[in-house]
Amino acid sequence: MSLLAPLMLLGLLGLALPLLAHLRGRDTPKPVRFAGLRFLGTSDEVLTQRRRLRDGLLLLVRLALLALIVVALTRPVTTGDARVAVLGEPHDAVLLLDASFSLALETDGRSLRAAGDDAAAAILEALPPGSRVGLVTSDPAGPRLELSADPARVRAAVATWAAEPPRAGAWPLESGLAPAVALLRHASDGPELSFRPSGPDKRVVYAIGDLTARGLGSLPPAVGDIPVLPVPARGALEAPPPVPEHLSLESADWAPARDIDPRAVRITGAVRRHGPADAPPRKVALALRIDGEPVARAEALVPANASAPYEFTHTATAAGPSAATIEIADLTGDPLPGDEARHLWLASEASVDVVLVNGDPSEMRAHDEVYFLATALATGEDDLRLRVHGLAPDQFEARLRPGGDMLAGVDVLVLANVRAPAEDIAPALRARVAEGMGLWITVGERVEARAYNDRLGELLPLLLREPLLVGTAPGRTEARTDGLAPPNLAHPFLLGLQGDLGLLGTRARRIFLLEPDATRNAEVALSFTSGAPALISRNYERGRVALLTTSIDRDWSDLPLRPGFVPLAARILSRLDTSHAASAAGTILAGQPREIPAERPVTVTTPDNREVVLPPDRGQAVFKDTLTPGHYRVRRDGADDLTFAVQLDPAESDTTPTPVQRRTDGDDLVLSAAQHPRWRPLVLLAIFLLLAETLLRARAQRPAPRARR
Repeated sequence: MSLLAPLMLLGLLGLALPLLAHLRGRDTPKPVRFAGLRFLGTSDEVLTQRRRLRDGLLLLVRLALLALIVVALTRPVTTGDARVAVLGEPHDAVLLLDASFSLALETDGRSLRAAGDDAAAAILEALPPGSRVGLVTSDPAGPRLELSADPARVRAAVATWAAEPPRAGAWPLESGLAPAVALLRHASDGPELSFRPSGPDKRVVYAIGDLTARGLGSLPPAVGDIPVLPVPARGALEAPPPVPEHLSLESADWAPARDIDPRAVRITGAVRRHGPADAPPRKVALALRIDGEPVARAEALVPANASAPYEFTHTATAAGPSAATIEIADLTGDPLPGDEARHLWLASEASVDVVLVNGDPSEMRAHDEVYFLATALATGEDDLRLRVHGLAPDQFEARLRPGGDMLAGVDVLVLANVRAPAEDIAPALRARVAEGMGLWITVGERVEARAYNDRLGELLPLLLREPLLVGTAPGRTEARTDGLAPPNLAHPFLLGLQGDLGLLGTRARRIFLLEPDATRNAEVALSFTSGAPALISRNYERGRVALLTTSIDRDWSDLPLRPGFVPLAARILSRLDTSHAASAAGTILAGQPREIPAERPVTVTTPDNREVVLPPDRGQAVFKDTLTPGHYRVRRDGADDLTFAVQLDPAESDTTPTPVQRRTDGDDLVLSAAQHPRWRPLVLLAIFLLLAETLLRARAQRPAPRARR
């Protein structure tokens, strides 16, 4: 602790004044003359003087009150842990705060979110006079302040926000960069200050977050001419603080286990241990709850900084979906509480009826369009949930024509390199998808862009352009190939997965390009390294459509040869199923909206038993309040009820430090630390003592009661 005005300590000399006042006494004696004095003889007057403290408690209160006032006038402050660098000249700045769940990580009893408050205070303390500052958080619902010359309002907003518990959203810090830059570029221009240069004012984004890939590691060093200065909530860029050990449930999935019992399900997943890599393996206990009641326990031996699988088997005793929760048992004092549970809906009787339409059959297995897919589905982990049937293209079209069954009972349809359906059956196919059937389209030589766009353009995630032979360069005799970029693990198809999904090394020789269209709200799960989408999906009314822009045989790529193709195919098909109450498509990440097919108002019951009524809009209702992980129920008039589960994004549990990009040129920076005032509590205590002094003084001045005779 330091004092901003240490000379004010001289005021402690004033403590002698109350002491002298109490030594002198409270009353001055008055002589009283009476008639009997004339019979007394005169003598020398003897003077005695007593020095005795009176009203000791009142004296102590007065001394403490005066001492507190003096100490408060010295303005004591403490210096925070954060050391930040700011521009040394007046400038416009925006504080960008990381609001994702990972900021709840605690070290030494203090969360990164609270440490970020200290870093923000250090920046605001060091801003040169004449600077303007605003505020943005990565949470879309977090505080947002326009630029102003009053850093105190930003400080108050940050302190209030930091005191609140973090929400379960998984907002990467990069998502708040665009609003922060927009504040700087579109801030209203105030009067020009005389000490500013005649050119444009300097503008800076101070980004405060953790040193993870989704935190400061997601930011570029600059956006155009606006530098982005990374400020770690704790530690330094050059020396990240050690990550405390914490546990999380990395994934959870289920499949029917009819080999055990017709109503049995098998629940599998992984528990992960984060932190130091040199610790011995740790035994972790896990518990399974069904409808809130514990039904089973399991154990996993988890290596340091790695994951370990777990498995439960449960036999349902009642029909319909059951709410299942897998959690780490007997876990206390975890530095990142909240990521130790996963929620699922189970329905052993639910199976997904999948129809494969082979558009390019061949006697050579490597070139048969559906050979690898059918083999993957027969050997995958979801083989007991997926019931696969095959159709020739003419059989497929016959079922959609008048007199056919209109693909009744089909949950997911796969068009594998199939020519565009005839014009007279395309409306029937669109209607089936609108009713809730899933559709997966894979391309190849038989797919013509114009025909697909004309007949199924409403369904496609993006319109097709043309097939491209990847990157034939001048002087080369053969085309080079394009690989797959890191997957989008936030996509519903890939929810709960980690790493490269076993697709590393995939090479494609030919792909279909797509027409960009932001109005279609398409979601890209996989991309090629060139940036072109590889696997893309889109909701269409009650159904969902996926498009793979290369083939699933060996003609265009080697994707079906990769070990990740088997689980990827099963996941795509199970998550295209939206018709069952406990379908895998009903699991979403916290913060993602849930689209509910409905023609009438629906009622959503949340995990905390709140009921939210949603009106439909063009055949669907959208539920956005999904920041509470747990089980949700949907009641629909005139249609079957639905269920869905909300999970915390497992990426938020990954607190591994990552290198951070930053600018190394240009601006002069000044190192600063936050100074937290500590005189305010002293002033409040002084007010309390002043009230106590008043009461004690009134009591001391009250006349003593006369004795009765």
